[in-house]
Amino acid sequence: MIPVHSVDQLYVISDLHLGGTQGFQIFGSAAELAWLISDLARRDPEQEIALVINGDFIDFLAEPNATYFDPDGAVAKLERIALQDPTFKPVFDAIPIFLQQSRRRLIVNLGNHDLELALPWVRTRLAQILTKDASPSSGAHARLHFVFDGSGVQCDVGGHSVLCVHGNEVDRWNPADFEKIRLIGRDKQFGRPAEPWIPNAGSRMVIDVMNQIKRKYPFVDLLKPEGAGVVPTLAACAPEAMRDFNSAMRLANVGLVRAWAGMYKPNGMLGAEELAAGDPVQPATVSGGLLNAAGPATSRQDRDGRAMLAAADAIVRRGVDPLAFVASEQGKRLDMASALYKWAHDAPTSEVLREALEKLDNDRSFDITARDETAVLLDKEIGPEVDIIIAGHTHLCRALRRQNGKGRYFNSGTWARLIRIDPATRSDPQKFAEIFEVLNGGDMATLDSFPSGSLVLRPCTVVAIWKKDDGSGARAELRQVVKLAEDEYTLESISGSLLDN
Repeated sequence: MIPVHSVDQLYVISDLHLGGTQGFQIFGSAAELAWLISDLARRDPEQEIALVINGDFIDFLAEPNATYFDPDGAVAKLERIALQDPTFKPVFDAIPIFLQQSRRRLIVNLGNHDLELALPWVRTRLAQILTKDASPSSGAHARLHFVFDGSGVQCDVGGHSVLCVHGNEVDRWNPADFEKIRLIGRDKQFGRPAEPWIPNAGSRMVIDVMNQIKRKYPFVDLLKPEGAGVVPTLAACAPEAMRDFNSAMRLANVGLVRAWAGMYKPNGMLGAEELAAGDPVQPATVSGGLLNAAGPATSRQDRDGRAMLAAADAIVRRGVDPLAFVASEQGKRLDMASALYKWAHDAPTSEVLREALEKLDNDRSFDITARDETAVLLDKEIGPEVDIIIAGHTHLCRALRRQNGKGRYFNSGTWARLIRIDPATRSDPQKFAEIFEVLNGGDMATLDSFPSGSLVLRPCTVVAIWKKDDGSGARAELRQVVKLAEDEYTLESISGSLLDN
């Protein structure tokens, strides 16, 4: 198959999440992104260079009055983000200049937070904004490419095939029904009533509950890993939110069943097969964490903890609402034995949480060589003839050898903020108490005020693929935009990520 885009250099970024109002924006690297776009516009003018934004460019779900899918309001939201919000202005100023340069192309893939971009009138407005209404003779429109049908972005660099997919293709919480989007677009343009949009479970979780929680506790969008990190931290900082959170988990599961009843793909992104009768689709179980007991009890502490959970189960059987029980105890009842012990002895909430997060010490979410579920499933689904797979969606960068073939798998990570609690901080009561106060402070400005890099991370990661100078193939690696001084940046290689042919 002849690739649509054959280039000398390919740069892939994803999960920018441009959207939300002040204090509710997880993107915080406008200067770095504007620098990257400008740098790619200037470098190696004789070479063909492509920049791929591999999904979640825009975040409609973070906007005020967010809905599951907003055909009628999407253009106004896009204009607010791109033309009115000063946070994002440097990015939307840099892109038209990039598109004015010959031998440059911008390719935008669809994610799961920006589905409305696939609607014809929203797509047209996006093109106008990104080109600044440049005339056809400028060539800017010809250098702008949209892939909004779920087929992925196919490229060739130095004879190596590259496929960029967002990653939600194999996420049962966040499938995208591209045919339904097409039909809604058609019916709206025909002036006919459109079939209602059935949101996926992930969208229901964001809209119905998480947006409200994030306004007071924005860390829930940033902390990794979600299961072992967000749930216990939310229980400690915002016990009153746990009733809604757990209700949303049940609600999202209903949405999941409904969505998959219409478009179930048991193999993730390929094939089709009906659900077995009576087989409810369940979201993946959260391994580890505080509110979920995973695996057999292997220690006395675990056995004691299980015994305490059994006692709690007995309380539930007597008719006591477990969510009310959690809320009434101010979120101190957590399911690790050491945390429970401190709770029983009225330790400070920060100490209960610190002990409860013990499993994070061995967490590999930020290890670029950890083979996570998205990597495993995409590797399985995509044929071995594809040399390089590039995904996003998880917000965690990866550089792995493919198991299905001889190629490589990359995840481009994110340009949104992330929170990481390192083992040294978690094990130190005083340091952790300081972090707990910051998390409990609520707003994004408070999080940003913590010493740079010690709590809030701005990954600014890029997958770079380029032809070898001798023409014998290509190289690929993860890179990161790093600030050297005021208004001075560089693109640094991430150690251990290089692929040579």
